[in-house]
Amino acid sequence: MDIFPKCSVCHQQFVLKGPAPYLLPCLHAVCETCVTSATGGVISCSTCQTEVNLTDTSLRKDAVRQKEIFHLTAKHRPTELLCTHEDDGNQAVCWCRECEELLCEYCQNMHSNFKLTRKHVLQNLSDFIPVVSNIPTPCSIHSHDSLYLFDRKCNIFICGRCRLEDHVDHEVEKVDVVAESILKQMGQHKTELATLQARQQSNIQNIRRGTEITHNILKENIGHTFRTLRSQLDQREKELLTDLEGQTKATKTSLRTQLNTCEEASKKCSEVLDYVTKVLTYASQSDLLELESPVREATRTFLDTVETQTLDIPAAVFNTNGLSKLKSNISQFGAVVTKDMEKQYARDKETQTEHDFMAEMKNQI
Repeated sequence: MDIFPKCSVCHQQFVLKGPAPYLLPCLHAVCETCVTSATGGVISCSTCQTEVNLTDTSLRKDAVRQKEIFHLTAKHRPTELLCTHEDDGNQAVCWCRECEELLCEYCQNMHSNFKLTRKHVLQNLSDFIPVVSNIPTPCSIHSHDSLYLFDRKCNIFICGRCRLEDHVDHEVEKVDVVAESILKQMGQHKTELATLQARQQSNIQNIRRGTEITHNILKENIGHTFRTLRSQLDQREKELLTDLEGQTKATKTSLRTQLNTCEEASKKCSEVLDYVTKVLTYASQSDLLELESPVREATRTFLDTVETQTLDIPAAVFNTNGLSKLKSNISQFGAVVTKDMEKQYARDKETQTEHDFMAEMKNQI
């Protein structure tokens, strides 16, 4: 089953009890095994070819993907989940949001009977949906206090006692306030990426249409026109068809290159957009604080480097202006041109004087 995320180095699927995923600066994931066994301390992401020197870069565990793996396991492999409370291997049947624990059928009944936990929300694994954790994290220094403040100077979570003891003069805010601000930024990143993705998809559709729409129509028009003048135009028809084939080949080659570029940019945009969506779905407040910088950098880097303008797909028409004069002008008749060239030709004809026309005819004779 390919629904689980994969390591960007060894391409093995992440599983709940397997090597933990680590987050690369490009927002792709690498497993713990590949991190510890990286040759020369350098990891090369096969998805986007980014190289990461582990000597200069410290990777953190990918908490968002870990939660995604847990959610996918509950949804698609529920038999692998065991009760948190019992050590007898009972299969879990539900999940307590408040306690963040898996419960077997026996523990589920006990949970519902205890006064402290009877109002907790229990989710059946078959209906499991991701929910952001709200359980406070205890302070490692003051074990009875929870981490509900964030010190911007030290870039760490602290409790109220830490604030009074070692962080008095620092810029400190409540975690939920900082997290809410970052959540808005993440939403903006998602909006920007989604807009760019929509533009890329439009470019891809235009390019694909542009590779197919002109050749057959022009060939039919050329054939129809030359059938009325076959005795005089056989040679010229061959020349025009050869020219059409050459232009079509060159256009397809150019459009294929543009298509590859747009598809690659769209793929990379999808990957960054997908991870931001996962962050907004699975990340806790502490996750948001840790992920704000790498997600912002990845988003800005991608938005600054990817071509964003809408591509104009070249089109062509078969010009038949002056058809009545073709018999005396046969050697100069016919051209496969783009629509822009056709419009310019029409404007030139509109402004042409009789003197200009006669001079042109003399030059052609």
